[in-house]
Amino acid sequence: MSSYHPQPPAQPPAQPPAQSQTAHLNRTANEKFLNIGSITTSSMTDPINTSNPFSNDFQSSRLYQSISTPNEENFRKSILQRARSVNSIATKNHTQQTSGESGETLISRMLISGESIASSTPLRCRSVKATDPKTMIEMTGGRIGVRAVVTSRRLLLVDANKNSSHKIRHAPSPSTFFSPPRPKESFSVDTVVSDDVWFKPIPLNCITGMEILSSHGSEASALVSNNRHPGWFVLLLIGLLGFVTVLVSEGDENMTILGSSLAVLGCVGSIVVYSMLARAKIYAPRTVVYKQRKISLGIYDTISNRPLLIELELQDSQNLTMAYDWCRILQQYAPQLSSETQPLLLL
Repeated sequence: MSSYHPQPPAQPPAQPPAQSQTAHLNRTANEKFLNIGSITTSSMTDPINTSNPFSNDFQSSRLYQSISTPNEENFRKSILQRARSVNSIATKNHTQQTSGESGETLISRMLISGESIASSTPLRCRSVKATDPKTMIEMTGGRIGVRAVVTSRRLLLVDANKNSSHKIRHAPSPSTFFSPPRPKESFSVDTVVSDDVWFKPIPLNCITGMEILSSHGSEASALVSNNRHPGWFVLLLIGLLGFVTVLVSEGDENMTILGSSLAVLGCVGSIVVYSMLARAKIYAPRTVVYKQRKISLGIYDTISNRPLLIELELQDSQNLTMAYDWCRILQQYAPQLSSETQPLLLL
């Protein structure tokens, strides 16, 4: 006769220890510019719609924050309204000067007959430098925030920057007999909207060579410390409590014995725990990553009529797979890189 033995209840799987929050740092993430469009960049954010539109200029920001008048709230509102008003005027005048053209519209307008864009997205470059390969002297100060586009006939380098700066300063104001201005409480708010567009087309048959450098690094560290057990402090408090008990016992024998026992056990136990016991403590890991990606192009420059070395340093945020795809497209369309013709010798 068989007996039935009930199965023990299934135990839930053991959960792994919770991972502590990892501190992550990217050393190469910071750029000297901001992306405000697919082509256009800016060297700073525009704080015109914030509570302090002068925050990008230290002197102006400090002056604005130091304003203290009897009608401070209304006076600040008036300053903000005037700052945003002159910003609208400056932006409108700037747009009229440029006919509304931007780096994005420049690409489409500069395509020649029969030319089409081959690279699906522009290559985002942190900087572009031109160097004389014979002397290795940099030709210019370099460009930042450049976008590189491959077409069926040319390599287009576009650097479109647009910046807006806002300042406030003391200024004299017209005076009337019945309502003269208060001393040092008249200000002028100024806005400057500026841009520059650099466009360099390079015929594909003038590109003589290409080199890719891709370097990535990653570091991780974690601190493990062996600390004294915190129980020593609890025992020390017990010992101090015993001493206090003896002091307030007022000759009570039981209280004196109890206090003395607590004092001895607490102090001795505190010393033993402090010197003999310890526990491990782990801290959150720290990770550091960094990268360097450069594309070097040998070209024949039709402006200076000589060979040049063009170095494209990629932005940290540029996807590496898309960058390799961009290089593949450039090799496919450039005749000197696809081995369709004999190598171009530049002496």
